[in-house]
Amino acid sequence: MINRRLLALMLRPLMHNRRRLLLAIVLLLTATAMDVMGPWLTKHYIDTYLVPRDLRVEPLTLLLALYVATQGLAALGRYLQTLYFARIALDAVHALRRRVFRHVMHLPQHVHDATPTGEMVARVTNDTDDLRELYVEFLATVLQNLMLLIGILIAMALMDVKLMLIAATLIPVAAVIIWGYQRASGPAAVEVRRLRAGQNARINEAIGGMSVLQAFNQTERFRARYHDLNVAQYHARLHTIRISALLLRSALDLVGVIILAALLIGYGVDSLVGGAEIGVLYAFVTWLGRVSEPLIEITQRFNIFQQAGVAGTRLLSLLDRPQAAAGDDNRAIESADYRLETLAFRHHGADHNTLDDVTLDIPEGRFIGLVGHTGSGKSTLLDLLGGLQPVTKGRLLLDGRPIETLSPSVINTVMASVPQEPFIRSTTLRDNLLMGLEADEASMARALDEAQLRELIDRLPDGLDTPLGERGLTLSTGERQLLALARALLRQPRILLLDEATASVDSLTESRLNRALAGLKGRVTMVVVAHRLSTIARADEVVVMQAGQIIEHGAPGQLLDNPEGAYYRLWHQPSNDLN
Repeated sequence: MINRRLLALMLRPLMHNRRRLLLAIVLLLTATAMDVMGPWLTKHYIDTYLVPRDLRVEPLTLLLALYVATQGLAALGRYLQTLYFARIALDAVHALRRRVFRHVMHLPQHVHDATPTGEMVARVTNDTDDLRELYVEFLATVLQNLMLLIGILIAMALMDVKLMLIAATLIPVAAVIIWGYQRASGPAAVEVRRLRAGQNARINEAIGGMSVLQAFNQTERFRARYHDLNVAQYHARLHTIRISALLLRSALDLVGVIILAALLIGYGVDSLVGGAEIGVLYAFVTWLGRVSEPLIEITQRFNIFQQAGVAGTRLLSLLDRPQAAAGDDNRAIESADYRLETLAFRHHGADHNTLDDVTLDIPEGRFIGLVGHTGSGKSTLLDLLGGLQPVTKGRLLLDGRPIETLSPSVINTVMASVPQEPFIRSTTLRDNLLMGLEADEASMARALDEAQLRELIDRLPDGLDTPLGERGLTLSTGERQLLALARALLRQPRILLLDEATASVDSLTESRLNRALAGLKGRVTMVVVAHRLSTIARADEVVVMQAGQIIEHGAPGQLLDNPEGAYYRLWHQPSNDLN
């Protein structure tokens, strides 16, 4: 359903190109006027020169030159207005994509967690591209053919009003056909769009996990699931094609033939009564063909309008999602300490709290280890400390100020994080290390040394300029973790958050990470979610979590002196790992 907000989304970009749009319309009007002149000049030739057999060279040459000039100007006008409409469309889509992508970049984390990557990509690319088709294929075609239709009707009326009224009956019939087409094909267009987004999501999922699919012999199962989507989309598209074939060209062609017959009968009656001119018949038959064609073109473009409507609705649903709240406190961080006061957090749409009644002080420069079994809330707490999720209840203070009041730029100047699955781009190691930061060679070398990565740099063929491949798969898991740590250290943070950085690394990489953390102790506030307890053996304080609550905390040695404590039991379990 096209509503006011959807129309505003689709037509707003045109308002930023009013001058170019006005010029395109002027060119369109000129081309239309020249195009309509063709049958008029031919009618004048037939009735004035051909039928009376007046074949003088001078007037015929002038008439021919005028005909060629008008048709040449019509062709030139159509060419230029097509270029202008294409430019308007590209500018509009460019602006819309920037707007949508900017909005996506500021959506809350829970939206990205709940939305398949392929579907989000389809919103930014496919849906915006459908709006480009709206401007180029639909808007330009409709305006062009609407102007042509009006011009032809005016020319017909000036020549013979009664015959014009006969020809004009094609227009309300076409309007009824367009209405029926919209009603019949609308749901099918929505289904095609939904299945297309599902295909994108399935492709993205399969390619991203191809190594796992092949290792577990699941490629056929995924192929079958994609095949089902493909078949469903095929039938949905076939349904729209059947409706289009029935209600667009076929129906309008039939109506056009009926009206042509009525036109011939009307001309015959006029001939019997008053002797109508043969040139008039030629002009009307020619114009009637051109009346049918614009209507067919307009109706055939309505499927593009429908697709654009569906795409616009999907974009509006994305743009309507509220962005992550950002504070406006731009004062510099003076003390990199945290205070958590009866903190609670509930994930979007969940029916219970993930964290509940968490109270904790983290002084500046302290090394805090977070431990607990899977699902205890460690990573969620780390997200809150990083400002990635909003607090549901209680208070989370950084530098004595609620973290939600601090601007992201202030937080980013003092904080860096190392996720469990590092984000590595398919560019060079240098690009991945800098990640948009400007730093000299000495600063990069210092960060690499602190992260224990010097040996890797010496081993790579092009050093920092070595391409890392898709998702950095040319590096080992441990090397990707160390690169993420080096990237964080290059920013010289005062707060460092690590989420199970040793969960998937070998013993050598773990020892390197431990040495790196030991070198930062006392200088940086560190909160480390530990999968292996050896990672936080030198922590100032260990916090044990269970079911979203802190059940024990204290110095590691102190906790190990209590055989009845939770940390003691975790330390003495066989693997010394938390699962």
